Parts: sequence; C-alpha cells; structure tokens
Amino acid sequence: MRYSKKEVSRRKFIQGISIGTIGVGLNYSALSASSTSSSNILFPSVSETIAGKNVRSQFMLQPGLSYFNTGSLGPSPKRVFDKVSEITRELELNPVGNNWGPIGNQANEVRNQLADYVNADAEEIILTRNTTEGMNLVASGLSLKEGDEIITSTDEHYGGQAGWEFFEKYHGVKIRRVEFPKENITTDQVIGFIKKQITSRTRVCSFMDVSTITGMRMPFKQLSEITKPKGILLVCDGAQSAGMLEVDVQKMGVDVFATSGHKWMLGPKETGFLYIKEEVKSRIKSIQLESGYKAYNHNTGTRNVANILGLGEAIKTQQSWGGITVIGEYNIALANHLRGKLKVIKRLQLITPDEKNLQSGITSLYVPNQDVKEIFEQLKQKNIVVKTLGKRNILRFSTHIFNTQEEVDHLVEQLSIFIK
Repeated sequence: MRYSKKEVSRRKFIQGISIGTIGVGLNYSALSASSTSSSNILFPSVSETIAGKNVRSQFMLQPGLSYFNTGSLGPSPKRVFDKVSEITRELELNPVGNNWGPIGNQANEVRNQLADYVNADAEEIILTRNTTEGMNLVASGLSLKEGDEIITSTDEHYGGQAGWEFFEKYHGVKIRRVEFPKENITTDQVIGFIKKQITSRTRVCSFMDVSTITGMRMPFKQLSEITKPKGILLVCDGAQSAGMLEVDVQKMGVDVFATSGHKWMLGPKETGFLYIKEEVKSRIKSIQLESGYKAYNHNTGTRNVANILGLGEAIKTQQSWGGITVIGEYNIALANHLRGKLKVIKRLQLITPDEKNLQSGITSLYVPNQDVKEIFEQLKQKNIVVKTLGKRNILRFSTHIFNTQEEVDHLVEQLSIFIK
C-alpha cells in the first residue's frame, strides 16, 4: 500500500510551539526586545498559543550558541540521544540475543516510518548510513555503457557525484553539467536549461532536491514530466530536503531519492535511507540489494540498530512538534525573514531564489571583494555558527525549527558590521 500524509493546520502548529519561548537560554542582547511582538511578524496567530512547548530546550546546544549549519550536521534532540543510549545499553546486555532478536526486529518498523515520511512503500525503502552511500549504491547498480550520458549540475555535492564520476573515469560515460544562473532564476529557466542538455544518449538525470550551494529547490515534478516518457532515470539527492520540507516522492515523480538522517531530520549521525521506485528496481542491480530491502540481510551485514531506532525517534519527535508539513512552513517563513533582512545590506549579493516554488530553508550569499572566511571567524567569535563554501566565497545559513526570529535578527545585525 501507499502511505499518505496527514495535513496539519497552521493553528495546530502554533498551539504546539510557543515561538516566544524557543529562544530561552540565549544570552545575546537582541533577545531583550519582546519576542512575542517580533514573532507575530512571522506567525500572526502566535498570540493564540495556549500550550507552548520550549523546542530549543529539547536540544543539547550549548547556551548562547546560534547554530545555523544544519545543512552540514543537525543537532539531535535529547530524546533521540537518550533513545540511542538506551538501545546501546540494552544491546550490550545480550549482544546476539538482542541484536538479532526483539530489538533488531524493530529496525524494520523504522523502514515503515520512513516510507510514510516520504509517501512510499516500505518495500521501496533501504536503510543506509548517509546520502553518499545511497547515491553510490544506485550508481554502482546501473549498467551504463561508453557513450551514455548523465545530466547533472555544477552545484551538486561531491558525495552525490562520486558514482557518476567513477563511470566517467572508468567506463567512458559522459557527464553533462548544467550551470544555473545565481540570480533571479525561475522554474521555467531551470527546466529549460536541463532540456537543452538532454539527448538520445541521456540515461540519468541527477540533481539535489535542495541545492547545498544556493538553497534552490529543484522542480522535480516538472522535470519528471520530461524524463519519464524518455525512460531517463530521475535521481534525487535529498540530503538537504528531508526534515527541512515535506518530501513526497510520488508527487515529485522521482525514481530514486537518497538522503541522510543526520542533517535536517535531526537524527543520529551516520544514518540515512534510500527510496527506489518499484518500477525501476530491475534497472539497479547492486550486491547490497540481492538479498532484499530489509534492515538486515545476508548482503548488508551487521547494522547499527541503536542508530536506526534513533532515526525513528527523530521522526516521532518531529511529529510531536506538529509534523513535517508545518515544520517546513516554519523553516520557509524564517528563511524568508532572513532574506528580507539581508536585502537591506547593499554590500552583499544573495544567490538564493526568490520564486516561491524554488525556496527552501537555506540562504546563501556572496560578498564581492571580501573573503567570507574572515566573516565566518568573526561570527564564530560571537557564538554564531554558519557555513563557508570557501572555493566559491559563499556564506550559507540553515534555519531550522530550533532557530528563532530573534537569532536571525542578531545574525543580520552582526553581518552588517562585519561585511565591509
């Protein structure tokens, strides 16, 4: 059966989270202003909150730290950490009996949770250690020949490109890379650039769901309408979307979706999963898949059951906050607030799309004539953690459920000082 997502209203989300209390424990002066009034800018219904939950306090982030780098690694809530610790202790009481017994059996229940999370069938879900492993598993299972072509972009993460580059190096496969404009990009332009690269030799289109460089969300639904009739395998590197925004692989029309649990899903480190659409399974012949898709089989070897169950706990935690639909709504609202503030600073160049359909919880900027590493270090001194993409001289900001509008305002205030 197919799993469907339940829609959750904005009101339910606001009643579940008190925006004014998320930032408790942060020690910078920006919080001296009324958090309720500032939060109302993002969420007009916040005054109706009757049972607020202090989301920030559910994490173990050090006091005073503004963490804007979930795109690299997300912090796990305490209940996820406690779940992993609890299961690890239980496993050590009777390693074989528990790992291949009652505790290990629960790992397949996590596959059911993940299937529901992306609207897939459980038998289309494979547990992995990260996005890169999932992408490599797919690439290594394809029968690509010399002269076959793969279309991707110049902004892809190297982990998602490794398998394609291996084919190019050793099997004569050609990679065609699309370079998208960094300003004022639209959905029609994105699709147009990709269509121009498609030829009769195109076998795979592989793109990130959310760009790790610009934060642009790929319009996969429109792209699938082009690739499906041509029999082109549509592969999605979802490292930056699962946990940030709602992911529905059926609506997206992708054949493959690979992601990590330790970024926006806020799960244990070295967790992830791979979705392979039932209709394309016969095209991907991997050693790891020969014994089936279950959590443990002869071809997977021993798994880290504690981490797997911790990933399931991360999903339950998100559900306790209102679910991924409303978490995504929050992330977009906060990112839009950040972009609006940054546009006032004339000395920087935003490279994140303005079109609604292409937006995400990632905001990136370029600072002409200034090394962003210098800004990174200055922000670090102020207990503000961001990401630098050094070779491109880009600063990247990831805003998630534990971040607040007050933190964002403080970030922009500091940037306006450090950007020359």
